[in-house]
Amino acid sequence: MSQQPVSALLGITPGSRVWVVGDTIEETSLLDPLPDDVEFFRSEDFRDDSVDDLQDQTWGSVFPDHVEERPRPHGIDTAVITASHAQEFHRELDDALPRMGSVARAWIVYTPQTLPASIVTEGIVDYGWTAAETIQLNDTWHALRIKQ
Repeated sequence: MSQQPVSALLGITPGSRVWVVGDTIEETSLLDPLPDDVEFFRSEDFRDDSVDDLQDQTWGSVFPDHVEERPRPHGIDTAVITASHAQEFHRELDDALPRMGSVARAWIVYTPQTLPASIVTEGIVDYGWTAAETIQLNDTWHALRIKQ
């Protein structure tokens, strides 16, 4: 009996829209092979880098009037945050979890040898998320499904 691909274990089906948050090719390549017609998004795809050319930016970066909320992705079926150590994990949470409220399925993919499960579960609680289920993807990586 052959093992299912990681993408299948995470519920990624043909035609899915998947948002992957992670730093390295090793981390994001865990999802390979992807089913047909999967749209793959990275955090950079949801950034709005437009700047009003007429606005004087002399002091804008030093004294901002208000902090802009980062754009939220729409129509994403599955979000996958990958992290191999605590510093990377907390940085990714700060960036992604506040924007994931409308995502149907969200996973944290981590290595318990360098990022203990206790840090993962405590980290998501700070953002109002809870652990739903954990699966072992291979000898190195585990996945924790999270929900709000």
